[in-house]
Amino acid sequence: MAGGLALLGVITHGHAETNQPLVKIWRVRDEGRVVYGPGITNLVRGGKLTLPAPGRLEFSFAPLDEATEQPVRLRYKLEGVDRDWREAGGEMQILVITYGESGHVLSCTRFRMVGESAGWRRAVEKSEFQQRREVLTLPPGTERLEVLLIVQDWEILGIAAITDLRVLHRGDSGPAENIWPDPKVEEGRDLDSPGGEPRYWTRGRFGARMAHVLKLPPPAQGHALVIADEDLHIAPSWQADLPLGGKARGGDTLTFEWREAFSVGVGGRSQAGFSPPPPGDYVFRVTAVTPAGEPIGSEAVLAFSIPQVIWKRPSVIAVGLAAFVLLITAVVRMMIRRRLQVRLDQVERRRRIERERLRIAQDIHDDLGASLTHIGLLGQTAHEKMARPHAAWEDTERLRALTANLTQKLDEIVWAISPRHDTMESLFSYLTDLAGEFLGAAGIRTRIHFPDQLPNWGLPPGLRHNVFLATKESLNNIVKHAKATEVHLRLAILPGAFQLTIEDNGDGSAPPPQPPPAVSRPVHHGLEGTKERIESLGGKCAFDSAPGRGTRVILTVPVNGVEP
Repeated sequence: MAGGLALLGVITHGHAETNQPLVKIWRVRDEGRVVYGPGITNLVRGGKLTLPAPGRLEFSFAPLDEATEQPVRLRYKLEGVDRDWREAGGEMQILVITYGESGHVLSCTRFRMVGESAGWRRAVEKSEFQQRREVLTLPPGTERLEVLLIVQDWEILGIAAITDLRVLHRGDSGPAENIWPDPKVEEGRDLDSPGGEPRYWTRGRFGARMAHVLKLPPPAQGHALVIADEDLHIAPSWQADLPLGGKARGGDTLTFEWREAFSVGVGGRSQAGFSPPPPGDYVFRVTAVTPAGEPIGSEAVLAFSIPQVIWKRPSVIAVGLAAFVLLITAVVRMMIRRRLQVRLDQVERRRRIERERLRIAQDIHDDLGASLTHIGLLGQTAHEKMARPHAAWEDTERLRALTANLTQKLDEIVWAISPRHDTMESLFSYLTDLAGEFLGAAGIRTRIHFPDQLPNWGLPPGLRHNVFLATKESLNNIVKHAKATEVHLRLAILPGAFQLTIEDNGDGSAPPPQPPPAVSRPVHHGLEGTKERIESLGGKCAFDSAPGRGTRVILTVPVNGVEP
């Protein structure tokens, strides 16, 4: 079932004193709806009653009709929720009433006695009295006090005793003074018998026989005022008046001190309410006790269970967890497959681009390269056949030089386009060849300082081309302006970047001037052109030069680190 309340039956459990049942559980309500009690006939086999998941539960219980001849109090306990017995309710009180000059009531303050006091031993003379202190502020116009030891209502059963009552008042200066006469109840007639008459106390009109005077056993001194209520139809009391007579006035604070011992409960019909308990097995127990708290008779027991709702049962939770794990697995697999597919699409697209780049580079190399080579050979042949004074001799010489220059530039373009050279090794191998040929033709010695092992980073063609042009521009400046005899090329690998340093031992110069802010279009020449190329890659270009100590150009280029 999805959840509910199963009433497993009523059983009895006897005590040593008597095995006669004295109490009964006669009704159970679930959110105000009767689910067990007189007139409920929808019990199924096994004595179980299945209901929807319970809300607030209320248990009604009472003494059996045949037990009304003896006074019994009721206690209850819900096993699985309560550790100890609970009183069914009720209280005795010390009631303090203040009166004005005309005798009208100004205030009414209750000091409650509920359940059992600490040290209770099922009889006043065997119990330990507990010290208690309460504070009361007198209303304006207070002329006298009335103090009562009373029972809350007629259905209360139990015993309460007080002694050593003091009312302390602190004046404008000095210690607090007791204004209550005879705190230990030592003045009066026949005080050593239960029917004694204390001087300042009187019994109420009802239940006077249950208002006792008790001589305290040694080493205690004095007497205690006792109410031993064993009648459901009478509420006994003790009462006393205290005229203030100027000893205190309105607005003053009085401290009431006394010692007390009590055991208080309810007889007659009672009920107990509980918030919806969690699923599980429970037993509601009701027992009877004497007015002094001594267990008698047998218990009334109602066992019930609240099954776990279906979606909280272990088997359902296990199935749900398994389904959740399968769902998460399926989602993760789908996401992984989608990412792999995207990655495969990217790889395939890159391969198509690389194949196209390779085809273009091959076509340029095969077609344009062959044609330029043919043109160069024809120009060379024509140049050799002509004598120097010939009018076309200088034109053929310029044609030969232009063809050689175009062939070199075409080789650079093919190198930049071809995907075969998208590696660190290819880039710096090409730069090494460039520096050796370019500087060697100018009679400048070249020293190369590269790491033994280069990272396997993928370099896009735009990066390689700009680094090549920036390096070529730097070498060109050295050949034209530096008057150097030696150039050092150093490569350093940094985290996510590489750094190329080009250093010469030439004359050096002042740092390159900054372009004016009004320039609308950058001019790509010299060192400024080198700087702009590197910065276009997200890198940095630094110059260190001064007359007489050469020039150092430092190119720092970031790399995404993705393998080709």
